[in-house]
Amino acid sequence: MTTGRSWQTEIRRWISDSPVAGPLITLTVVFILFSLFVPNFFTLRSISGIMSAATLGGVLTISVTMLMISGEFDLSVAALVAMGGFLYGFGVQDGRPGVIAFWLIAALLVPCLLGALNGLILIFTGIPSFIITLGTRSIFRGLVWVVSGGTMLQLINDLTIYEVFNGRFDFLNDPLRAITGQPANFRTSFLWFLGLVIVMQYVLTRTRFGNHVFAVGGNPGAAAAQGVNVKRIKVMGFMITGLFAGFTGVLLFSQFKTIRVASGAQMELTAIAASVVGGAFLMGGSGSIWGALIGILLIGMLRTGVILLDIPFVPADNFPAVVGATIVAAVILNTWFRSRA
Repeated sequence: MTTGRSWQTEIRRWISDSPVAGPLITLTVVFILFSLFVPNFFTLRSISGIMSAATLGGVLTISVTMLMISGEFDLSVAALVAMGGFLYGFGVQDGRPGVIAFWLIAALLVPCLLGALNGLILIFTGIPSFIITLGTRSIFRGLVWVVSGGTMLQLINDLTIYEVFNGRFDFLNDPLRAITGQPANFRTSFLWFLGLVIVMQYVLTRTRFGNHVFAVGGNPGAAAAQGVNVKRIKVMGFMITGLFAGFTGVLLFSQFKTIRVASGAQMELTAIAASVVGGAFLMGGSGSIWGALIGILLIGMLRTGVILLDIPFVPADNFPAVVGATIVAAVILNTWFRSRA
């Protein structure tokens, strides 16, 4: 009996202490149910498709999660994705390596600076970040229109740079197809995403900056009293979010070879949803990059399941409704797990 109580105590402690526990349990349950009851879900094509689709929203979710842990929101990230995509596309359109490198740097640097602008407005005005970025979202989208001239940028030529950011893993896809008889479409973009997850999880949990992010989100007054530069942490959080949004734009253009002013719309909703599903608190002070990975994979899994089930009242175009319901369900479930623990 003592052993049983000890085992139950350890499980409860893990659920209570780990922000990843609830999301991981949810992901496992959904995966098992979908594999059993959704036609064609448990196939290499579906699984590789979920992983590839999760990459774009996932890179953005990493930075949005860190920002939410610090107690802030950024609703302008989708416009910054479009900005990064256009700037990178200009370089690819030219085709010369030096020009591509220049515009690639610009695609990362410009959104990063615009993210810093969000942070500076926050610390100098004290206006909630939700309101600030709600306004800059439209301003940044207008800047994208100015940069692009209001036109769509589309390229059909194949360049080596595409393989770097979104190439096919044929050395993995071909053997898997030979063994299982099923086509697979694993791509390099997911490795970029997974690498960023590992790096940023380390930064968040093993560095002074990460400790300060948690402290600022949990209690900014107490953090300041302990010598944490709260303003600097906030601005850096917005800069990281802008940087990752720019890189998401690079991946977006590499995948579809096209970008338009409205590209990236609603991606901020997906990123926030994945963060919440992954265990991040809306009030700040708690969260995990591993949780962000789980959250975006769960949302991608739900999207694939909805498409394969072909539910009449939930078409693929109406998936944001599923995302909204997922946010509410995730908050309820995470709260229940913690209260039971």
